[in-house]
Amino acid sequence: MSKTIKRRKQMAHDSTRRHTWPSRDRTVGTQTQWEQKENSLVIINDPIWGPIERHPLCVRVIDTPEFQGLRSIKQLGGCSYVYPGACHNRFEHSIGTSYLAGCLGRALQKKINEQGLRKLEISEKEILCLELGGLCHDLGHGPFSHLFDLMFYPRVKMKNDDLPRWTKPFDGYKTYKNQPEKQFFFEIIANDLNSIDVDKWDYFSRDCHMLGLHHNFQCERTIKLAKVVEHDGKWHVSYPKSEWFNLFDMYYTRFTLHRRAYQHQVVKAVEIMITDALLKADKWLTFPPGAKNGVCLSESVIDMNAYLFVTDEVLHQIRMLPSKSTEENKKDIEDAIEILDRINRRDLYRLVGESKITWKDQPNQEKKKDYKQSLQEWMKSEKFNEWMKQNEIEEVDLKLYHTERTGLILFPRKGQKCERKLTVERFPSVIHLHVAK
Repeated sequence: MSKTIKRRKQMAHDSTRRHTWPSRDRTVGTQTQWEQKENSLVIINDPIWGPIERHPLCVRVIDTPEFQGLRSIKQLGGCSYVYPGACHNRFEHSIGTSYLAGCLGRALQKKINEQGLRKLEISEKEILCLELGGLCHDLGHGPFSHLFDLMFYPRVKMKNDDLPRWTKPFDGYKTYKNQPEKQFFFEIIANDLNSIDVDKWDYFSRDCHMLGLHHNFQCERTIKLAKVVEHDGKWHVSYPKSEWFNLFDMYYTRFTLHRRAYQHQVVKAVEIMITDALLKADKWLTFPPGAKNGVCLSESVIDMNAYLFVTDEVLHQIRMLPSKSTEENKKDIEDAIEILDRINRRDLYRLVGESKITWKDQPNQEKKKDYKQSLQEWMKSEKFNEWMKQNEIEEVDLKLYHTERTGLILFPRKGQKCERKLTVERFPSVIHLHVAK
């Protein structure tokens, strides 16, 4: 009997140790437990890239509540209401981005070693950091991805100045201010210089696959041809001139996805309606759900314990809201639920008109503001007002949505000084005007 008890205790102890990340100073024979764990990679079967190996530290990040929450955030927001297959989420996209970040890092590592550029040498630890960066790059997304930060949050911010400004991450280039030759690392996952990065390579392939759209861009070829090149004293991830057409296909794929999916008129109508429902229910929602001292939806961004629960499930939470005694609460909740019911009945906001524009130079906030004001003036024209009266449409029912698409391409070639460093291709912006009635 005593042997059985001892055996059970030993099994429980071994089970606990299996789920405990070992510290570096514990040794087993000649290897540390860290090194033993490091050699036991985990294989994940991805529908786009096939079986991919992940480092145990990446798996540790994946197995956290913060990362698991990405399972409940759709990659394409309201696109699933037009393309039924567009139900993939940020979870799988982040894993794919991590995989491509490691692939590009190793390809650059090989080229650097072949060139003998010792100051640019990429270590295995730095490649692991790239893979972790790819995993974590989307952890800040809210419900329906960009709907939350681009459509919902700016409108609640206008009413509440106490809310923080939605900002981009810190300037990564400053991390290597003492090592400028290593700044090219920040062009791998999210490239602010020319938008050629592994984040886009994954979601272009993944989105086209799930939407049922075809594309010609092959990121595997681009990865094999990538190289780190010096220009004006700075090192950049670059591609040979022979990749011109493949990279052109990449930008055309981006244009096609925006035109046929991301900015589809019905998708925008659905997302505007979801935004209106969130605005109506904002102050009546509580996060964490059911908490006595919880915060509302818009204020959840300043409380990470609450923001952990802010996912696409918020639409179900709206339907579960209790109608309290106040008339304001009752009307807001009823209006929000009615908007969600309209989406389910396919009684969507109607598209009134669409306008395409092309920016002659880089648009700034002032130009965008002036253009938006001119559009609003156009909305008040006599013919438009007459049309509104005939259809019994009020001005408050109009929803103006503006989007833009940009493209920057870097084409350095071996042996050249790269005077023509940047080639700018600007795709036309699209203006959608929807009627809520």
